[in-house]
Amino acid sequence: MTRDVEPSALRDLLDHPPRATVAFVAQGAVDLLPVRARVEQDRYCFGVAGDTAPDLAGVEVVLVIDDGMYWFELRGVSVRGMAASHAAPAETAAAGLTWYAIEPQRVLAWHYGTIRAL
Repeated sequence: MTRDVEPSALRDLLDHPPRATVAFVAQGAVDLLPVRARVEQDRYCFGVAGDTAPDLAGVEVVLVIDDGMYWFELRGVSVRGMAASHAAPAETAAAGLTWYAIEPQRVLAWHYGTIRAL
């Protein structure tokens, strides 16, 4: 059985992410931050509060974009890779966010509503 799907099967989720989180290791401990995510073609980007977040350029991160309240609605994308500074999208430039793009090393996507036998 698998719940895995291709990221392209979740295009609506990637075009309008309702919620996103980035995880990284800081000072020997895992830390998490809520972020604003954007997917530009196949480039995964995220913005963090510029005044409170650490500098994540050159840091390995995991970005999770997910959706769903009930088990059969759960779906998401996880992107692991190195974060690099990225220009702020025009519509968010005034929001005080610092933006990063991820050089993906691993991308996983899942949708529990499509569980099927292999």
